[in-house]
Order: sequence, then structure tokens, then C-alpha cells
Amino acid sequence: MNAQQLLDKIKELPNRPVDVPTAPPVELVAMVVRWSRHLKQWKATTLADFARVSLSTVERVERGDKVSDEALDRVAQALGYERGAFTTPRLPIGPENAAEEMVEIYGHLEPVAVAPMKTHKAIRDAAKCQAYLIHRPDVPDTYDADIAALGEWLDLGSFILSDIDEDPSPSERGRRDLYNDILKCVGELERRGLTVLSGVMAAPQPGLPDWKVAIVSVTPRLTDPGAPKRRHLMVDRRCVALPPNALSDGSATG
Repeated sequence: MNAQQLLDKIKELPNRPVDVPTAPPVELVAMVVRWSRHLKQWKATTLADFARVSLSTVERVERGDKVSDEALDRVAQALGYERGAFTTPRLPIGPENAAEEMVEIYGHLEPVAVAPMKTHKAIRDAAKCQAYLIHRPDVPDTYDADIAALGEWLDLGSFILSDIDEDPSPSERGRRDLYNDILKCVGELERRGLTVLSGVMAAPQPGLPDWKVAIVSVTPRLTDPGAPKRRHLMVDRRCVALPPNALSDGSATG
């Protein structure tokens, strides 16, 4: 079945008993697996490798065909869900609660265009933002110092570039040296097996309509091989919102 056929099948599913725990319908599992795999920009073969199942098993799951619970558990864990997410019986939560849950999980997400952080332009765009957010899912603690160093470089870049005109001037060489130093920091992370992507998210705040946040994604190539080809990240708008009283003390100015 293709995606539209799966959606049609889900719409036609009979109402589940409200007092009897049941496992998620295979059609719903198929849609979630497809959606999750495409978000990661994984090929079906990549998911099969990480889940330690055959390619034909992944294809059957995505068609909504029946497979073993063990295979579904492996697929769930490979995609970042808990074991049992696709197999454990549970009471249905009802359409209204389901809709509220979907809004809570996905309603605040916004796509942000990203690219490998490998150019002076990428560094300049990030450093000229008013804030930055480093997202590092599944990155071990052993990289903490390197990622903290990247954050410090971005802070320095933002401070130095905050009021500098971009026209050629005697400080142009100094700016290029700064960009190269930050790129060296990024290169060290990549040398150690990570992928670094960056983009700029418009995040207007009360009284600050032009507020922008640099989004920096750091992921291990071993567990996220599709990252270098990723062109968008889904970012929760709540993660880039300033605290309610951040500007009340008058410490920030426009």
C-alpha cells in the first residue's frame, strides 16, 4: 500500500473498545514508520541495518503487513521509540485526546532549512543571530568539551560581528581568521565522527520582531547516517522562546 492507501485504511478502521487494551493497528504503525524514516532521511536498507531485520521485513511493516512483535520492537528502537511502542496493548485515548496529543507533540514544530556548517557564510549567518540553539541527540558525554567550545566560538563571533559593517575594511582579514577558527572547531567534531548542520530560524519575540536564532545540529554519523543530506530540521518553537520576564528588567535593548 502507498501512503494515501494507508491513510484511507486508517480512516476506515473500526472504533476500538474503550475498555479493552489493544495494540496499535498495523496500518497506523506503517504510517508512523514511514514518516519517521523519511524524517531521518534513511533508506529502507538503512533502517533494516539499524533494526537488525531484513529489508523485506521493513517493506512489509511499511505496507501494513503482519510481522512478528520482535521485528516491530527492533524497528521501533532503531527509530528512537521505546521497545513495545508498536506492540504493547493499550487503552485507546479517544479522538479528541488523540488530537490534543498530536498538537502537543507536533503542533509547535517549524521546519528550518539547514546545511553542513562548512562555509564562511554559514558561520557568519549563525554568528549574526541574537541567540543559538545546539541540538545534540544521541551524542555521548565524551563530546561535551568540544561542543561547549563550539558554543563559545559562536558567542565570540556574535560579539565581534554584532556591530561590524560587512563592507571590505582593514578588519576583513580578522573576520576571515575568526571564521576559519570556528570552522576548525567544526572540523574537529566531524573528524571525531559527528555531523554538524546549521541554519537560521526567525523567532520573533514580544518587542523583538527581528529576533533570530542559529540552529546547530550535532549528530553521530554512526547512528544518524542520513544527516549530511538533511536539508530541514523540525524545531519546537517553544525551545527558542525567551522566558516571560527576560526583558522586564530593562537589561536588553532593541
